[in-house]
Amino acid sequence: MTMKGTGAMTRGKPGARLRRWVGAGLVVTLLLGAGGAQARREPPPAVIPTAETQQAEQLYKAGRYQDAVAAAKEALTKNERYTPAMLVMAKSFFKLHKFEWMKKLWEMMQANGASNAEKAEIYQLLAFLEIDQKNVPGAIALLKQAAEAKPDDAVIWSNLGAQYLAAKNYGEATPVLEKAASLQPGFAKAHLNLGDAYRGDKDYEKAQAEYQRALQLFPNYADAVFNLGILYLDADKIPNMDLFAKENTAIQYLQKYKQMMGTALAATDPADAYIAEAQDKMKKEEKRLERLKKQQERDAARAAKKAADDAKKAAAASGQPADPNAPAPPPGAPGAVPAGPGAPASKAGPASKAAPAGKDAPMPPSDAPSNSPVQKAGPAATPPAETPPPAAPAAPAGKRK
Repeated sequence: MTMKGTGAMTRGKPGARLRRWVGAGLVVTLLLGAGGAQARREPPPAVIPTAETQQAEQLYKAGRYQDAVAAAKEALTKNERYTPAMLVMAKSFFKLHKFEWMKKLWEMMQANGASNAEKAEIYQLLAFLEIDQKNVPGAIALLKQAAEAKPDDAVIWSNLGAQYLAAKNYGEATPVLEKAASLQPGFAKAHLNLGDAYRGDKDYEKAQAEYQRALQLFPNYADAVFNLGILYLDADKIPNMDLFAKENTAIQYLQKYKQMMGTALAATDPADAYIAEAQDKMKKEEKRLERLKKQQERDAARAAKKAADDAKKAAAASGQPADPNAPAPPPGAPGAVPAGPGAPASKAGPASKAAPAGKDAPMPPSDAPSNSPVQKAGPAATPPAETPPPAAPAAPAGKRK
């Protein structure tokens, strides 16, 4: 083209040809210079290694953590600032227990503008490290950061609530776990944890409802069955249930839990110990009720004797004979006179054993006026309703129970 142009320019004036050539050269130079400066200011678009990162994520979910690391490295080779690939690698290093490498990747993610969702996942991993170190307050602080970074994640809220439960802070745990369950109603673990929070607050009815909800979502949820057993074991009182019904229900749930676990039940599992605890509670309650029954029998006997003694005293004070229809104290009661052959039936003298010596006045004559006010004795002369009727002749001394 230069040859053709030169040939064409030879047919005009030489000065004109020179001016045209210089002008054209200046235009080309300016255009090339402007384009080169713009190229230096704007680097080529970064490569987005989406396919390599997705492959790394799939390998991570399959449990192939070392392969996931390799795939994430390949993605970072194409774009060393690609934080999604860094996240997959960090999670894989966590599973491989290479925690220092995970923390180094976290620093790189922060330096390269990690998203809030990515930050939330790393905060959770760091919280798990604190949990392993038994640092519950540290884990709570990190999980709160995770929840702030990703407030719509039910798993994060459930994990935060679980740490409040570990600290026995049921007041903080309850609203956190209610949020988790509301964000994801089908999340069985959230309902299980919420049931634990209600149980800690002694709201047993709500706790039972949450455990049952967890079982509806996941019928083979052995942990929910176990927690139902613990609920009935620990509850101070369950409506319409006495202690025996409550403890038997606890035993049934714990035995069902053992059946569900089968051979997976660990030797250190506490289910058997809790079953033994429920059985021991029932034995103690049986003994308590037996003691109470005997005490009530002794109280009734004392009440009957006191009523009889009061009647005698009232009759003696008025000069009237005691009411012959008043029931005698039960056999074996303190002061009762054993009936035996040859014992006088109607004489009451100084040798009488009905009361200690000096307590009773002599019997009045049998012709005392029948209209004496003593015949209308007040409540003291009337035995209480629970007084047992007169029994057969008393057994020999030493047989009373």
